[in-house]
Amino acid sequence: MIQKHDENEILEQKCKVLLNENKIRFVGILSNMGRQIAGGYKVGIVPLVDYEDHKMCLEHALGILLTKDLDESLGSIDYLITKRKKVIMITIPMQKYAILISTELDANIEKIITNATKLLSN
Repeated sequence: MIQKHDENEILEQKCKVLLNENKIRFVGILSNMGRQIAGGYKVGIVPLVDYEDHKMCLEHALGILLTKDLDESLGSIDYLITKRKKVIMITIPMQKYAILISTELDANIEKIITNATKLLSN
């Protein structure tokens, strides 16, 4: 069985791979309570928010949790996209975690979602 520390290291490495993609600003792996357990900003990116990352992560995790009651009738969520004036936020629920990705406005969202899902579903 993989130890928690080893699992977090693997998740950190996968986040770094995603951060190498063009137009990605931030990649975070969130626990089911919205706590960031891996990831961060791309080197050289200045965060646009000046409050705790935890607050932003919690907002996105709660967005997924609040819609779970519709899973039976509508099917589960593949991903959520929030387009803001300065960035696009992508939230992808996985089995144990959620992936939070922040991109530039002109990013190829479908490609990023596909790559993130493939990389982190292993």
